[in-house]
Amino acid sequence: MSTAPRIVEPSYLELETSYGFVTEHGVKIRPLVTLAFDGTLFHENGQFDAHPALRNMFVEAVMSPEWSAWVGSRMYRGDDIYLFDYWPLDDINTVGGGALYRKRLRDHGPDAIEIAAHGGENRLDVPFQFQEIDVANPVQGATTVIQLNRQRLIGSASAAYITSVSPNIGVKAKVHGEIHELGSGQFKRDDGTFEKLPADSGMLVGAEVAAFDLDNAHLGYRRHLNLFARYASGLAAFDELAPPTTFGADLKTNKANELTFGLSGNWDAKYGNTMVGALSRRFTDATGNASDPNNGWEYAVDARPLGRFARDWFAGADISYQARFPQGLNAITLRAEDPAVFQIAPMIVYSPIGPSAYDRPQLRLVYRAAHLNEAALDDYVPDDPRHGHAWQYFLGVQAEWWFNSSTYR
Repeated sequence: MSTAPRIVEPSYLELETSYGFVTEHGVKIRPLVTLAFDGTLFHENGQFDAHPALRNMFVEAVMSPEWSAWVGSRMYRGDDIYLFDYWPLDDINTVGGGALYRKRLRDHGPDAIEIAAHGGENRLDVPFQFQEIDVANPVQGATTVIQLNRQRLIGSASAAYITSVSPNIGVKAKVHGEIHELGSGQFKRDDGTFEKLPADSGMLVGAEVAAFDLDNAHLGYRRHLNLFARYASGLAAFDELAPPTTFGADLKTNKANELTFGLSGNWDAKYGNTMVGALSRRFTDATGNASDPNNGWEYAVDARPLGRFARDWFAGADISYQARFPQGLNAITLRAEDPAVFQIAPMIVYSPIGPSAYDRPQLRLVYRAAHLNEAALDDYVPDDPRHGHAWQYFLGVQAEWWFNSSTYR
């Protein structure tokens, strides 16, 4: 599945630096920089080649209790499905700016209205969006110039209403929309001819309904249930941090669309906690071919119940099932096949900060066993050693933490 449970993941680190201050006019200023590193570890390759990236570099200004604005480079996100490490609605990475209006409706309780808008751009260093070529220079002999430079422009807006339906239950309703635009350009082929790349666009609309516990927050419990629905078409049906995987005959993505439903929940209690996640996705690529194997439905369900057996110690398992139903034949076997994976991962968790499934840091001892059906094995090429093993295993230790983070609160 395109978004799988997050049991076996590569190492990843973010270092966040933020310093806030208040001006003499009462404006709160907060610069924030997040430096990220991927899973390139010195102890696994012996090379001094860590791969850093600036994931956030922006300044936020809170002008009043209701109004704030930001400008810079930002991961712009809403609520996630933790067990899949996935943001169903707003998950945007751009250089730009935005504004937030938040109005409290009562002095006590969660009641509030939030309206946010954002505009920005990103550009990938791939031939789809960017190309440099060497041209003759009468003075120096040759000069490198930019032949293609297409930025993806993204505008988004969202509105949320938060209230309480009883003294101990809060609810939130949110709508979100995006517009994606990409300009035209010309790509120079290796033979010296030019290929015209047309302008392209896309749109996304989605909604979220959430319920959360108001009565037990003082105990450190985080109880919630979030439901998501999203529809995307054209460019917005593809990840903005990767070029589209397919195009129509006109080199556009307007025939692509995606329909997604998601669920995220957590229940904390004195005796333990349980996380759940579910995701269902229907994707149609841009080729217009109804029998393309890229098209079809897929879904995944995941639950992680943990029981407390001693102070700060929990035991349980992460249990998940994934399946995909492509509309075309498997490209390797030329058969109609539906891949599926069942996974169970017993774990022991040490959580010294608090009782919630979201409290960090956590140290874990994890054993994972995953069973792939024949169709899932056939997604490997025939000479791949994994093709002959229906059961695949993982044994390891994990550490996950975040401290005073603006991204993972």
